[in-house]
Amino acid sequence: FPVTIFEPGSTGKVITVAAALEEKIVTPGTVFTIPYSLKVAGETFRDHEKHPPQRLTTTGLLAVSSNTGSIKLGQALGKDNLYNYLRKFGIGESTQSSLPGESAGILHPVKDWSGSSLPTISFGQGYSVTALQATSVFATIANDGVRVKPTILSGLVDQSGKFTAAKQSESIKVLSQETAQSLRKMMESVVSPNGTAPSAAIDGYRVAGKTGTAERYNSRCNCYSGYTASFIGFAPADEPKYGTIVTG
Repeated sequence: FPVTIFEPGSTGKVITVAAALEEKIVTPGTVFTIPYSLKVAGETFRDHEKHPPQRLTTTGLLAVSSNTGSIKLGQALGKDNLYNYLRKFGIGESTQSSLPGESAGILHPVKDWSGSSLPTISFGQGYSVTALQATSVFATIANDGVRVKPTILSGLVDQSGKFTAAKQSESIKVLSQETAQSLRKMMESVVSPNGTAPSAAIDGYRVAGKTGTAERYNSRCNCYSGYTASFIGFAPADEPKYGTIVTG
């Protein structure tokens, strides 16, 4: 679980959207014209399904998981801003969960980014995470924007049977409570009939989440081959108690 790293794909778009909301570049209702394809630094990036130019809100582009819409948000943020938010969410560093063999993942510094890095990273490719890191991003949103370092240790029991609770994990403020609450509502649209994960909806519960399908990097050929599919979510969306990740 903590050892394998993968590119998050569209689950990483929540970081781009969160940063744009927090920096007040957009609101959930800001309307964009979203093209099917967008050329940046000599490379053409496309949405998953071909479409004419669409008018979508920020909530809408998250619901349908638009790559080109996410690129527009990333361009508005800029390299340094986006990188700083990735770091705030814990990307590129170990969660220090005490699980064996944990990886820090991969996030290159901005000085090493190419012309295509900003658009690529905006929609969740070009960096790698563990499942625990990816889930921690969503837990931060569920926890009103406060990142709590995950741990497997509840406490210690001595020889006499006395239980001593472990020290509370470090807390890091990543987003304002307002941004986190807005983003939770936006993420509910992902499991709506018009979103990418209607099958993740649960009758009687408000579910928030995000799907992701990322090209999988193959070190044997130094190329991309195959895909990593993910869904990360939490419920109830209005008062989160449980978070989960499914990836494969």
